[in-house]
Amino acid sequence: MQVKFSRLQKEQLRSVAQPIWNNIIEAAREHDYARFSRGFSNALLAKLSEEHFRQSCEDFPLLTTIENDFEFIDSIHREQAVTILWRLTSTRYEGEFLGLLTLQSGESGMEITTVSVN
Repeated sequence: MQVKFSRLQKEQLRSVAQPIWNNIIEAAREHDYARFSRGFSNALLAKLSEEHFRQSCEDFPLLTTIENDFEFIDSIHREQAVTILWRLTSTRYEGEFLGLLTLQSGESGMEITTVSVN
């Protein structure tokens, strides 16, 4: 069943995306690749192997130090996908950061096609 993201209200999107984002943040903090990559599209899995994930955690410690009190900023809608924007803070670094989560509707349901922390 394909999800029509363009029909969902922002609060509905936030309620769908927040548990997914929570899982990604907690799994990154725990260096748990299996949990971190749950729901990833095949294309994203091909780009982000377990080895690449572990190296990213070492080279880019922001990923593993994101606070739990992130804030939903907004969503960018397309027919078959949506990008959710989060305001993030870190236990290690000063300032605010941007988190992006793109969910896409596929034949097997909803999948994650982008995860980014900047």
